[in-house]
Amino acid sequence: MNKEKKKTIPVQVAFDEWRKDPDYVREFKSLEDEFALAQLFISARSAAGLTQQELAKKMKTSQAYIARLEGGKEKPSTRTLNRFAKATGHRVVIEFEPVAN
Repeated sequence: MNKEKKKTIPVQVAFDEWRKDPDYVREFKSLEDEFALAQLFISARSAAGLTQQELAKKMKTSQAYIARLEGGKEKPSTRTLNRFAKATGHRVVIEFEPVAN
């Protein structure tokens, strides 16, 4: 049996290297808001102690739709945000923040 050792690169080292590439940085920043929103969905559902299936039932939608919201693949309307918030015991707060240049 041939047991070759594979060389691995720690993820932080890879990220540090990628961040030197302006194209990578631009693309990463363009997705930052989507990642943040997806994390908010996951955190709210988790705090409510609900599975995706349970949340979907409360919202009268499908588990697949909840998965798309949490995966950042779906851009929710304000109506959906409010339904999600109500189903998880939260309220929606929308703010505008100045962009740092």
